[in-house]
Amino acid sequence: MTVNFDHYAQKANQFVKHLAQEVGHPDEAGRTSILLRAVLHTIRDRITISESFDFIAQLPVFVKALYADGWKYREKPLRLDKEDFLKQVEKHQAQYGESEFSWEKSTEELVKIVIRELRSFVSQGEFEDVTAQLPEDLKKMFQAA
Repeated sequence: MTVNFDHYAQKANQFVKHLAQEVGHPDEAGRTSILLRAVLHTIRDRITISESFDFIAQLPVFVKALYADGWKYREKPLRLDKEDFLKQVEKHQAQYGESEFSWEKSTEELVKIVIRELRSFVSQGEFEDVTAQLPEDLKKMFQAA
């Protein structure tokens, strides 16, 4: 079986360009990919490893790669409420090189947009499994996406 990496790269570029438009910065695919990575890593930090495996199983290859990049096993997920979750996304953005860009939208709005777009890849049941691990305020934010 031959793997067509060009196909995966094309799909990744299409998704990131679409996401860049959704967040209001169509010419900022690089910054948008940092935002996507930051949200994915914060989700990954907040759910159990077994749920992470179930979640990424439904994601496209290019999103799986972002999700798994730099992943370190954690016995227990971080306990993040909504406020902590949003701060963690911002921390990851800065860590990945994006700390001085004006998004013109709040971090919460940006996270909701990313979650909404990620939902197109996963089943409703899997989304419910992920949100079941979240505290009520964070669960509501995910469900509102």
